[in-house]
Amino acid sequence: MKLEGKVAIITGSSSGIGLAIAKAYAKEKAKIAVCGINTEEIKKACVEIDKEYPGTEIIGVNVDISKTEAVKRMVSAVINKWGKIDILVNNAGICQSKALVDTTDDDFYNVFNVNAFGAFRCTREVVKHMINNNGGVIINTSSVVSIYGSAYSTSYASSKFAINGLTKSWAKELGAYNIRVNAVAPGAVATPMVDDMCDESSQSALAEGSIFKRIAKPEELAGIYVYLASDDASFTTGAIIQVDGGLMT
Repeated sequence: MKLEGKVAIITGSSSGIGLAIAKAYAKEKAKIAVCGINTEEIKKACVEIDKEYPGTEIIGVNVDISKTEAVKRMVSAVINKWGKIDILVNNAGICQSKALVDTTDDDFYNVFNVNAFGAFRCTREVVKHMINNNGGVIINTSSVVSIYGSAYSTSYASSKFAINGLTKSWAKELGAYNIRVNAVAPGAVATPMVDDMCDESSQSALAEGSIFKRIAKPEELAGIYVYLASDDASFTTGAIIQVDGGLMT
């Protein structure tokens, strides 16, 4: 088992990509903190994971990563439960599609406050414990829009460009503490966020951009998060890994 005995915090893991990551980690025998903003969805996710992988050590944590004190409580809950944190997956995020001229200051701030500042808050608090535990792994969920941009995506795309900058900067700073930092940049994935943001015709257009002419399933991304969290990736840091079905090929 690649992650046996490892303790992982996964934000935004009550559905979509985050839930797929949590299940993949459970399969590899990690101890998992399923973290999200909706208590009922967190409970449902924990039950689902336990049903598929009985005996998984798992806790659900309600957290709003846009608030520093909430993030500190999340980290404390995990430390109090297992005494360490080996893996942090900064997966929680929100999306917005608006023309530049219609994007308000609040629109821009709110997306950044979750997507970029949220990852910053979580990493800052977790790293304090990783340094004392002789290292760890940070994995950020970016997006292919962080590489080529996107129209009507001023706030979202720029927040994901920020994630890439954080990833590379943290990799350089934290390597001295045996902490590896990488990011995964998905293309279009069949998640509740995509369903909320895109109608059927828009999703069809996204599918056409892939070599495989379809949108990815969340489970198809989970493997790269397992790899990056495992010792197989012991010399991989500062990387932005695209998983986009050949969108940028």
